[in-house]
Amino acid sequence: MSQYFEDDKNVKSELFTYKTNILNKDYTLYSDNGVFAKNGLDFGSRLLIEEFKNPAIEGKMLDLGCGNGVIGISLSKEYNRELFMIDINPKATYLAKINAIENMVKCDILTSDSIGSLNEDFACILTNPPIRAGKVVIYKFFTESFNHLKEGGELWFVMRRNHGVESAIKKIDELFNNHEVVKRKNGFWIVKAIKLK
Repeated sequence: MSQYFEDDKNVKSELFTYKTNILNKDYTLYSDNGVFAKNGLDFGSRLLIEEFKNPAIEGKMLDLGCGNGVIGISLSKEYNRELFMIDINPKATYLAKINAIENMVKCDILTSDSIGSLNEDFACILTNPPIRAGKVVIYKFFTESFNHLKEGGELWFVMRRNHGVESAIKKIDELFNNHEVVKRKNGFWIVKAIKLK
């Protein structure tokens, strides 16, 4: 069975658009088969967007595992931050690119399973990690995020409690030695960690 975090060229494309309001702004977004939450903005991503608070430090925002780009695009536009988006799935990065153009957001986009090759650090990294990819992949997201945050930079992620958020927090504390559960709603947790000195 194909998964949204894979590059499966056998998934038939059915490009379509949907409209949604995010933080009192209207967005038109493209989606397709074979990407996460293909039918519209999912509850967890919306909660992450709504609870996010813009860090005080300067620098770019990274949407890690960006899917069609909705998290990064909406928050980059809301807070006027430079944006970088990464996903392993070429279909996702294609959608993120056309969604950025459609919604007038400038950004850099990379098709990759890793941010380890990037030669820059970020003020904030946001992710709705691919649960079905497993802990090894998700914890790699966390480790690479720590390595690519500026001092004082923030990692924000959303995860359901029954998908292992408490174990994920233990991994976060190994890396960052701090975390804040910003919000709990309908089984979803929004978690923030700051890269301290």
